[in-house]
Amino acid sequence: MTAYSWTIDDAGWGDSVLVESLRRTTEFFDSRGLSSTVFAVPKPWGETMSAEWKEALVAARGAGHDLQPLGLTHSDCYEFGPPAWPATSILPTLQSEYDERSEEYLQRYTVDKLRGRVEEAIAIFSTDYGIEPTVFRAPCGAVSKPMFGALQEVGIGYHTGMFISATGYEQWQEDGRNLSQKWVDNIPYRPFRWYQGIVEAPILNEYTWHGSGERSEEFIELAHQDLDRISQHSPVVVIMMHTHGIADDFEHTFRVIDAVAEHVGRKPGASFVTLGELAASGALDEAATVEGPDILEV
Repeated sequence: MTAYSWTIDDAGWGDSVLVESLRRTTEFFDSRGLSSTVFAVPKPWGETMSAEWKEALVAARGAGHDLQPLGLTHSDCYEFGPPAWPATSILPTLQSEYDERSEEYLQRYTVDKLRGRVEEAIAIFSTDYGIEPTVFRAPCGAVSKPMFGALQEVGIGYHTGMFISATGYEQWQEDGRNLSQKWVDNIPYRPFRWYQGIVEAPILNEYTWHGSGERSEEFIELAHQDLDRISQHSPVVVIMMHTHGIADDFEHTFRVIDAVAEHVGRKPGASFVTLGELAASGALDEAATVEGPDILEV
């Protein structure tokens, strides 16, 4: 039995074009009988979320999609930890900018300060959507040991931000023309129990990043290869999407969704499930049969 979860990042963050991106994608999922986990920024750029975004999120929730928090403000890529791969590969200046201001950024990473941010995110979700979050995702995959301490203290037991592969982002790079399979070797390929006992559900890959529609067939083939390989390692598979990447090419995005759904449908016992459902059922805990490595410096 393998559970596959579609996740969509950066909801609540951006203009009407991105609101429409979420609406169209969740409606397409609905038309296929699929659901997704939408990671929404509770307080984008430190401001109250627009009424248009809230309406779209409430509609998605009403249609059966899962809502979970993506940080608190996503004002930068250092909100919950130092810059991390693959964000540093997509935007190399992240590391140099962090290095220049590291003393300032390091002041953020205490359990108390990060707990305050998580608690504010939880309060917004409770007030605006009547939801008690169970899964968390730090923006840009940037995490720290104190973040896991903060999650543990507020009762959120699950995080998803580490990547198994970032081949899906190579189209973004000038020399990134090779879409062959390249997986990391520093984390388990299945959910694992990490700092403070938090279960980390790693992300398989992303196939709808900017420019991927120009090589749609190649990205679909990459997805097929990834799906076949991950099914040998993990009972839980997380796939990443971004509202802005989706809006870059809706036709490609919907082709990917159909291609993945069809491929998964041929696997015995496979199903599509939201991360919230996996957390509530205990499936994420059951899948976390290994311990994560101590690889974070902060």
